[in-house]
Amino acid sequence: NVSNFDETVIRRLTALEREVERLRVKESGKFIALTAPLTSTAWDGDAFSTTAKTRIDLSEVFGVPAGVKAILVRLTARDSGSSSGYCQFSLSPNNTAGSVAIQDYLEGVANSVYVSENGIVPCDANGDVYYQITASGTETLEAFIEIWGYWL
Repeated sequence: NVSNFDETVIRRLTALEREVERLRVKESGKFIALTAPLTSTAWDGDAFSTTAKTRIDLSEVFGVPAGVKAILVRLTARDSGSSSGYCQFSLSPNNTAGSVAIQDYLEGVANSVYVSENGIVPCDANGDVYYQITASGTETLEAFIEIWGYWL
């Protein structure tokens, strides 16, 4: 036996659930611009060796909301042996080797000179991205990631 009070609460909860879903759909695709970048101590100039595609959990590492559709990112990298070899640092929405959305391409750049690229990287279904690095040697490539915005 449901009282009038219970029926009223159930109706209001149902209406609130519909409104939350409506707002969620309305917010989808919205760009959130940041006035200061999201950064991580894992991506503030740490040295890397050649690394196959590896996932970055953006919500865990950078504090980006889970499930974002894409990020506006600035990549910066340098390698101590870039002048004589193929070196690169890239981000992608997938785990396919060589598939990149944005890339710092360092081949032929003077050794230890910073190269920066800005761009949009789509995210996978969980709101994460993958990085791939080709370094000239062991821990010779320094990589930075700054996230300047994201799409819900």
